Amino acid sequence: LLKRFVTNKSFSGAKISILAVDLSSFDTLMSFNPLLPTATASTTKLFSTAMALELLGPDYRFETTFFTDGLIEQGVLKGNLWIKGGGDVSCGSKYFNGEGKEFEEMDAWIDSLKKLGIHEIQGKVIVDGSDFGYEGTPYGWSGWDAGNYFGAFPAGLNFYDNVARYYFETGKPGIRARLIHTSPIQPNLQLTNKIISASVKGDHSNLQGRAYDEHRIATGKLPAYQSSYMVRGSVANPEFNFAEVLKSRFQLDSFKLSGGVLPARGMTIPDYDCLYRLFATYGRSVQEIAHWTNRKSVNLFAEGLLNGVAYKLTGDGRNSKALKIYSEFLASRIDTMGLRLYDGSGLSRNNRIAASHFCDLLDYMTKSPVSQEFFNTLPIAGKSGTISELCKGATGEGRVYAKSGTMTGIKSYAGYIHTLSGKKLAFAFVVSGYSCSQSTVKQQMEIL
Repeated sequence: LLKRFVTNKSFSGAKISILAVDLSSFDTLMSFNPLLPTATASTTKLFSTAMALELLGPDYRFETTFFTDGLIEQGVLKGNLWIKGGGDVSCGSKYFNGEGKEFEEMDAWIDSLKKLGIHEIQGKVIVDGSDFGYEGTPYGWSGWDAGNYFGAFPAGLNFYDNVARYYFETGKPGIRARLIHTSPIQPNLQLTNKIISASVKGDHSNLQGRAYDEHRIATGKLPAYQSSYMVRGSVANPEFNFAEVLKSRFQLDSFKLSGGVLPARGMTIPDYDCLYRLFATYGRSVQEIAHWTNRKSVNLFAEGLLNGVAYKLTGDGRNSKALKIYSEFLASRIDTMGLRLYDGSGLSRNNRIAASHFCDLLDYMTKSPVSQEFFNTLPIAGKSGTISELCKGATGEGRVYAKSGTMTGIKSYAGYIHTLSGKKLAFAFVVSGYSCSQSTVKQQMEIL
């Protein structure tokens, strides 16, 4: 069966790395190029979620803190309100808030100010998202990916998964679609719109762009004769987007602000120990974030956990700092020969991971203090998450617990199998650089 898989003409020229082991004896059950590192897409999230669960702990929550450099006199804050983000990626997230409820956290902050007796701010509201730095997307992310909703990247302050909704009006086939508006409003957006109305079903469009570059290129096709068709894309500047959304909530509440709401980038960041701390709020737990990271393969969450570990341990949440901690964490737990990681999500095509790296990690995590918490984040074949259709109706349904990875030309699975005889296996299948259809690769992997 393995020979038939690796000699499949559809995989000619592709890099294939396969390994399956019995975790009780670590006997090799299946192996082909197990030490060959290659790009694996979203199975990379197994590494970042494992590290976050171990080093932060399942119950850790990212903190957003509110400070002032002024005084409160008769309901008026005479000075600036500083909002220091700690990297909470769950703020307003659709994974934790129902449609239309993404603003509830921000509204609660305004209510907290009122409970402190503050009804007016004679100064600026400054939102500081610098805790994760301003490096933008990790090395190896393309502009083709980064402009899409799945290419959203984390900052010290985040809102609604750092996604903007673009609403287009389409006409008869062949006519260019018209952008109606965005939500949240993107006041600095420079859109080159090439989307065509077409006789298609579903979204066939693509948004291209890069971090901190407000220029976006929209290409592809959308269904014809739609009065308002929504397409999701990443926001170019999370800190600025956060400021704009928060400003709209203050305005909706008729809360008096004399200096507006501004992003902190370019300003001198104060020593927060010298400011007066008003209150703090806490996001969802690492366990909850890791759950959605692996179940629904949320790239933003994976990167947020990676950067969040670095910020918690060193006070520096930049990707460059996080990668050093990442490397040290893994090197002390598994054999990292040939392993190259540039992000926590797998969107970087420069990552290099072999099947043996996955199996080593999976074996290590069975002995980890957070073994069960890690296991609980994994999708279940035929049941849940990104592998809800994998092995459906077959023996593997409900017995394969694994992360999937999919990008153009890349398909991978890695995780655990509970066999009919009661054994627990770790496995990893990676095929990178194939030229056939994705469904063909998936079908052959299901058989294997």
